Amino acid sequence: MTTVPAPEREHRPGRLLVRARPASPHTVCLALVGDLDHEVGDEVLRQVLHALRGGEDVRDLRLDCQDLGAVDSAGLAVLLQIHRHTSADGTGFHLDHVGPRLERLLRITGTYEYLTTPQQAAPSAGPTGFGGAAGAAGAAGAAGAAEEDSGTLDSGA
Repeated sequence: MTTVPAPEREHRPGRLLVRARPASPHTVCLALVGDLDHEVGDEVLRQVLHALRGGEDVRDLRLDCQDLGAVDSAGLAVLLQIHRHTSADGTGFHLDHVGPRLERLLRITGTYEYLTTPQQAAPSAGPTGFGGAAGAAGAAGAAGAAEEDSGTLDSGA
């Protein structure tokens, strides 16, 4: 089973809690509890990328949105960035338990189908995968891209 290392298991940036949930092997499942907004967006992105890099041969990311509160434009940008990173890496992306507030935001912005249609993992993550030693280069590249993109979150809010 893929898990987030103990010190990072439960991290509360601002008003949002990112909590690792039990998952099947090769799957990272993170519950988002609270508001996903401009105050916490960069930290949430960092935590998700850390969880992806921390697992061995991660093939799927599941974000449990059951307890997700308000999501502003910066929060939506974080979800889109996470989707972009997993797409580039060949990792599956799934939003689970999308509530009515998040669904409304995604539909209004035209991103509902894009973010909720299950993105299947590529058959083999190869050298760009986040998992294991072979994925270190891909993870470093993704982390660098996240740092480059972090400024865009603050400027939009």
